[in-house]
Amino acid sequence: MTLRTATDPGDYRSIAWRPPQTMRWGLPAAVVVLVFFALEPLVGVGLAALGVHVSTAGGIAIGLGAYAVAVGYAVLVSRRAGSGSLRRDFGLAIRPIDLGIGLLAAIGIEIVRVLIGAVLTSVTPLRPTTNVHLAGSTAGNVVLGIVAVLVGPAVEELITRGMLMRAIRAAILRRAVEPTEVRRHLAVDASVLLSAAVFTVLHLHEAPDLVTAVALVLSIFPIGLVVAWLATRTGRLGPGIVTHALVNALALAAAVSLAH
Repeated sequence: MTLRTATDPGDYRSIAWRPPQTMRWGLPAAVVVLVFFALEPLVGVGLAALGVHVSTAGGIAIGLGAYAVAVGYAVLVSRRAGSGSLRRDFGLAIRPIDLGIGLLAAIGIEIVRVLIGAVLTSVTPLRPTTNVHLAGSTAGNVVLGIVAVLVGPAVEELITRGMLMRAIRAAILRRAVEPTEVRRHLAVDASVLLSAAVFTVLHLHEAPDLVTAVALVLSIFPIGLVVAWLATRTGRLGPGIVTHALVNALALAAAVSLAH
């Protein structure tokens, strides 16, 4: 991965970046919230086991609650073990140019996904099912759209790219008093790849069958790679949030279109 050649150790965009002294958190802090997200789908399963029907609206409410907990946790980590700023600690910032960057990235991602879909169609007669579950009313779908397009991308990028990706890079760099050029590049590449992999795994609960699971991996992993690269290259989450939001918006629009 090509990063800026600047030698400022305080600039996340630079290959010379080092974890700042204010960064007293690391992988354990990131793993806690990731485990929480991994277990969150089990709430619906548990309620169903108790005979409680969880509607789409109920699922949205559970998801919003999980997102609220995740944001609160990130704020707590930042205040207790960081600088107290989500922007400085996790890169949570957005600029006007991020809208253009995100649009171009989303277009590129969709082209790749269409190509992957064409390949899958040619090699198997089986078809994946959608992982977008619409609400039973217009109002419900509006709420679903707000969560999927505005809330979800921001929170998921904060957790997977803002916390996890930075924690992985920091953990690798901290293992050496003076990291070599090779270790610096390893830290960047590993943080991008592993954060994309975890991001993909966190979505696999949406797959009801093996074919859909394979399709999700092949479509979500590229998204994770692109937004992780953008977060590393720009030093902020803005471009990734926009990209993520546009991809989700297109998926939701497609689901609504097919439903009618």
